[in-house]
Amino acid sequence: MFKIAKIGSGILFCASITGCVVGFSNKKNHISEDFTNVYIPAAIDKSSYSGNASRLTQAIRQKLALNSDLNITSAENARWAIEIIVVDRVQDIVSIDDCFNPANTTVGSGAFKCTAIHPEISNPNTTLPKSFNHSTKSPAQEKISLVVDTKAIDLNDGKVIWSKRYSAKNITPVTFNEIGDTDGNTIKYMQWTPDLHVLRYQESIENSVKTFSDAVSADIYNLITTALPKKGTIDRTKGS
Repeated sequence: MFKIAKIGSGILFCASITGCVVGFSNKKNHISEDFTNVYIPAAIDKSSYSGNASRLTQAIRQKLALNSDLNITSAENARWAIEIIVVDRVQDIVSIDDCFNPANTTVGSGAFKCTAIHPEISNPNTTLPKSFNHSTKSPAQEKISLVVDTKAIDLNDGKVIWSKRYSAKNITPVTFNEIGDTDGNTIKYMQWTPDLHVLRYQESIENSVKTFSDAVSADIYNLITTALPKKGTIDRTKGS
């Protein structure tokens, strides 16, 4: 028979009168109540790409919503705010498939066989490719990172609580396969549908931006729990 006992803000599930087996507690980080209300406006995207701001904003809001000390609210009701600016998105090719490399027998994520579209590479008697629309090279893997400026501002006096720039220097870039393949199955089953590769490529980019954004939001969460005033540290004689 289970019994439930409430102790403070925690709840204990007891297997018997003399012993308890599982405990749950709504433990907080004890951020000062004066800094409970925070305003998180949508990120500003100054890069030449699209889709970064929405994913980064969502990631930060979702992460901070997990902290029971914080209340995401409007600018009128907030004590402090987070400014988020996407300065740039950096995207580089890590590796390529190249028909001139004997180790690569295909290009286009397995969609096109080198011997079929470029027989001139291996056959000295053939001088022209069978297809002028296919390259001898195609990207195999890329990596993405964002350059993000963040700033926490006290809305009472305009002072900066903390500021930090995120980039590949302090957040590991996300490496992704061109069509999102992780175990060989995507390449296996999509090699006959190259027209769908562009959709998979876009999904891979979006997932990579989200992954990088999640890493940024996790660091911001840690900054908040360490940089914001704790309970009992506010000098109320100076006002709040």
